[in-house]
Amino acid sequence: MFKRKEEVYSIKEFMARKNQPEELTQKELKAFRETGILIPLAIAPLFKVKSALAAEAVPVNAAAVTGAMYDKMLHAFDPLITLVQALAYPVAMVVVLGGALFIMIGNREKGFSMMSGAGLGYVLVQMTPLVLNILVEAMKVI
Repeated sequence: MFKRKEEVYSIKEFMARKNQPEELTQKELKAFRETGILIPLAIAPLFKVKSALAAEAVPVNAAAVTGAMYDKMLHAFDPLITLVQALAYPVAMVVVLGGALFIMIGNREKGFSMMSGAGLGYVLVQMTPLVLNILVEAMKVI
């Protein structure tokens, strides 16, 4: 489908050749023109833009739009909440194990506080969607 073009240079020729477009050889310019590399890829889509004009205004049901946006906003953070909930168990387990090590080395107060904090944090992270749903329902009433 595509043929790959190869040019072989010695190290000395490669290091001595100029990379600026105005200093390219005619052979290199021809290769660039054939492949279309002279137009930077970042601005290439701008040359293919077509404008669209609206002939008339279309009435929009505001309630439907706000309801659709409301649903999208409501579920926008679901992947993030799921990720945090999935990471809560391993993090809590590491903290509980660290607390157990503190108990083993004789610092019981710090060990038990770490373990209880990890347990409480895990439960709160798992209950976050419930609290958010309660807040959303409360905002619907208002």
